Amino acid sequence: MRLIDLFKEKEILDFRGDTNTEILSLSQKADKKCERGLFFCIKGISGDGHDYILKAIKNGCVALVVERFVDSELPQILVKKVRNIMPVLCNRFYNNITKKLTFIGITGTNGKTTTSEIVYNMLLLDGKKAGLIGTNGIKFNGDIFKTHMTTPDTVDLFYYLNLMMISGIKYVVMEVSAHAISLKKLEGIKFEIGAITNISEDHLDYFHTMKDYSLTKLKFLKKKYCKVSLINVDDEVTKLFTKVKGINYVTYGIINPAKVFACDEVQETNGIKFLMNIFDNVFDVNLKLIGRFNVYNALLASSIAKMLGVSNYAIIKTLNNLKQVDGRMNVYYLKNGATAVIDYAHTPDGLEKVLKELKSLCVGKLIVVFGCGGNRDKIKRPIMGKIASQYADEIIITNDNSRDEDKLIIAKDIIKGIEGNFRLELDRAKAINLAFNISQDKDIILLAGKGAEDYMEIKGKRIPFSDKNEILKYIK
Repeated sequence: MRLIDLFKEKEILDFRGDTNTEILSLSQKADKKCERGLFFCIKGISGDGHDYILKAIKNGCVALVVERFVDSELPQILVKKVRNIMPVLCNRFYNNITKKLTFIGITGTNGKTTTSEIVYNMLLLDGKKAGLIGTNGIKFNGDIFKTHMTTPDTVDLFYYLNLMMISGIKYVVMEVSAHAISLKKLEGIKFEIGAITNISEDHLDYFHTMKDYSLTKLKFLKKKYCKVSLINVDDEVTKLFTKVKGINYVTYGIINPAKVFACDEVQETNGIKFLMNIFDNVFDVNLKLIGRFNVYNALLASSIAKMLGVSNYAIIKTLNNLKQVDGRMNVYYLKNGATAVIDYAHTPDGLEKVLKELKSLCVGKLIVVFGCGGNRDKIKRPIMGKIASQYADEIIITNDNSRDEDKLIIAKDIIKGIEGNFRLELDRAKAINLAFNISQDKDIILLAGKGAEDYMEIKGKRIPFSDKNEILKYIK
């Protein structure tokens, strides 16, 4: 495709060089190899793509989209905001691919991954060709591609959407992060259904206030992005969205009156039973996952599936045969009679919900091992410490992706909120083994914060590490 053919005249402020240059690929990462690539010079949070032109050229870029002209002989198209126009150009490069796929987007602080996985499995069981994009990777046609963020960067996102379309995929279930909304990654994509799970404190290092964070999530639910949205009326924040103009919505819940709802929950140690009414279709569900939050996840997923025309058979069979979602309330039984649980809970709300559910099931002691990520929201650290002390009998503070921060300083921030005794072991593997060694029959050990992650991010490097592997080593 010619460079000039990607643009409409009104989008170009100015240009230099040969705009008939042939473009064969797209790039927003200067250090990534490409063939005759168009490089997007994005002004990011910690860097500016305009400063990495030479590296981009070395790796195969032959043209640039810029916000200011740079010292280069390559063709350059000057635009008002590179980040905003990038998804529009990606869509055109792939022949308006967004018109050829049906998108389902799920946003919210917690529950996105589990809900997305359930919807994905319901679509597959119903015989529909579906793909999944989220925290645990990109999945379609039996293949899994790893990603390093909930919603991939724009160029990567459209690359995988094109692969899905070529493979015959019709439905794309996508986790939508607040960052993706804020950074305009989804411009040009119209979602058949959008949904929000809940909103609680997270990412305030980026959004600064809960109001800004909530308003960002709210933007996604409006008609610009979503034809219809599903809103949780039991969540204190999201229920307020029903009063906002510009949203075509359906409500779901357990406590407050809603269009689709669940009731008569019976929590057991190996799962939860409940009744579910989805648009007057009543289901008797026996979920092999624990926790009320999984009732919300199942309710939301079933509502989405029903709106997409999935059969009652596929919905109920998926729920009743649902396996653990990787990194979400994964249960392991130790030889000493204790139970170990892995969960991604990395926010105050997420940690509180998981600890509260486990406390209600725990006959012995409840032990929690967790830390907080570096270079992220510092405000939540003492809050999570306080929550841990409210529910856990034993607290072990450790490391969790300290990144560029001192892990001891992070731990001290958490400790400020702890009311009572705790243990400190900054080596996460040793902290996990300490928890196992102090545990006894009928105790529950929660390993919180990392979920399915298979690395520890320290000083710009990702060192192989997995909570699951530590459990399996101990069991063996």
